[in-house]
Amino acid sequence: MPTSASPVVAAVTRLNATQPLRPFVAYAQPSRLSFIQARRAASSAALYSRAAGPSPAHSPRAVSGVHGKAAVSLAARGLSASALTRAAAAPRGAPAAAAKDSVAPAVADATSSVGSGERLLQPDASLALDQQSVGKLLTVWMVYQACGSTKLVQMAPKILKLFEKLRLSWLSNAVVRRTFFAWFCAGEKEREIVHAMRRLKESGIGSILDFSAEADLPEDATTAGGDLAEAARAHANVKADAFAKEYFHGMHMASQVPHAFAALKITGLADPEVLYRLSMPHQPLRDAFLAADHDNDGRVDYTQFKDTVLPAMPGGARVASPSGMFSMVDANGDGQVDWVDIQMALGMDNPLARPLYLSDGGAYGALESDFEDYERMVARARAVVQQAAEKGVRVMIDAEHTYFQPMIDHVALVMQREFNTGGSSQTLVYNTYQMYRTDALQRMTDDYERGVREGWRFAAKMVRGAYMELERGRAASLGYASPINPTLEATHALYDRGAAQLLDRIATAQREGAVPPALFVATHNNESIERVLQQLQSLQIDTSAEPVMFGQLLGMQDATSYALAKANIPIYKYVPYGTLDEVMPYLIRRAQENSAVAGAIRSEAAQVMAEIRRRMLGRTRRAHS
Repeated sequence: MPTSASPVVAAVTRLNATQPLRPFVAYAQPSRLSFIQARRAASSAALYSRAAGPSPAHSPRAVSGVHGKAAVSLAARGLSASALTRAAAAPRGAPAAAAKDSVAPAVADATSSVGSGERLLQPDASLALDQQSVGKLLTVWMVYQACGSTKLVQMAPKILKLFEKLRLSWLSNAVVRRTFFAWFCAGEKEREIVHAMRRLKESGIGSILDFSAEADLPEDATTAGGDLAEAARAHANVKADAFAKEYFHGMHMASQVPHAFAALKITGLADPEVLYRLSMPHQPLRDAFLAADHDNDGRVDYTQFKDTVLPAMPGGARVASPSGMFSMVDANGDGQVDWVDIQMALGMDNPLARPLYLSDGGAYGALESDFEDYERMVARARAVVQQAAEKGVRVMIDAEHTYFQPMIDHVALVMQREFNTGGSSQTLVYNTYQMYRTDALQRMTDDYERGVREGWRFAAKMVRGAYMELERGRAASLGYASPINPTLEATHALYDRGAAQLLDRIATAQREGAVPPALFVATHNNESIERVLQQLQSLQIDTSAEPVMFGQLLGMQDATSYALAKANIPIYKYVPYGTLDEVMPYLIRRAQENSAVAGAIRSEAAQVMAEIRRRMLGRTRRAHS
């Protein structure tokens, strides 16, 4: 990995110097249709009244109201192992619920308080602190103290900008590198990154390698056209190609430690503005479906589809044959379609559906060029996941901002359909669900149902979410309903319901000898972890094939991570890497996340200081049991 400059910047520079600004030919593959889509598209009836003409370039900043319309140690507790040999059957299940509050039933006590009996989780800070030198402990203590100051954390971005303005970035960077970067990131060079992963593995902790550079909509997005727009588009594609190369490198590093994961950010594989435009119709379409479903049975008929659902799409007016479009969606021909039917048939991976996304000249919808860039994005993702498969590395697709998430989910589902087949050993791709979103549980339920219908293994990583303030602020400024739960308690409840729902399905599949869905419980909340451990025990779930895993971020909640590892429970750490400039947004979010749980961070700081005092005074500690 380059050390003197960002690997992305370096790769872009090399590419610009050696070839025209265009994507690699290898990435210009057509999308692959699922069997169901191919069958639906077999009819050659003309669906559209006119060809989709070119649309003027437009800026996402011009749009405001559119978005608003363990055989773990648990085996010793009486859990028996079961062979996971048969592939999961995929009959068409019951219709996915579409009513606003309708989700599949969860385990009855999913959101009840954890019992007052013996706790299965026994966090022990000494297990993690034993791994660190006194010098490192002092650094950690200072990091935790800084994170515990809400005012300091809130001011951090302004302080860093001030240092940059005064041309003192070298000083601020030196401080950050020796503190936050040293604790929360694995490093910049391959040798130190792989070393960090191996040290975790020696303690029984797996790794999820994460190239932590992030992409977002530009602050100064402006309308552009002609040669300027094409130049910007070409540069964005070259940058995405460079990101793909870095992900290839990440797969190489991850493969050096057995059973590792690697994280994949879809915003790195395409221009964020393209993702934004292609994601734009999702919420209006969902809202239109719910409005058309008058009886809340999760289905709409042809008339409701024609009169309410289709017009919600940017290109809905150009459909010449609504009945033909409905027939394409209604795969079983029963005259009714549900939300999963619509997602499967009208996704971007179906070329016949793409004109529906095309803007008719306004700011709502996609450009013609976006479809070509979509193909490149999917081909990049496919190439990265294929390399992961060849190297024995599993992939976690990260969740990001809500205004990109529909397309991120779409790419994740396409990758799961292509790679999550052939049994439990072939489960390569996990999608991420941010449970601080009000629609998270419904989306997870719908995606599980889609996996059943299309015949692939559903795999979910559940997180609470990392962009709360940004999402709420953006919703307020653009005038649409906040996508975030109103309270922390609501997020906790939704997280626990989602985990219970999947655990119930995992247990059912294991009892039936089928391959179960997979759940990655990514949380620093010990109550949620305890609740999942208790459900693993009560449902007699065998975790030897890792249908259930736990995860925390590097440098956070180590007492829990090492305790889970000691109990032989599948546990992983998110291991970020990259240059300091690339990971700075990640580090700021980590500091903000820690400051939001001041009580927990003060407790961790106190534990670190107690260990420092113990060593300085030469006191002994009672041996670990």
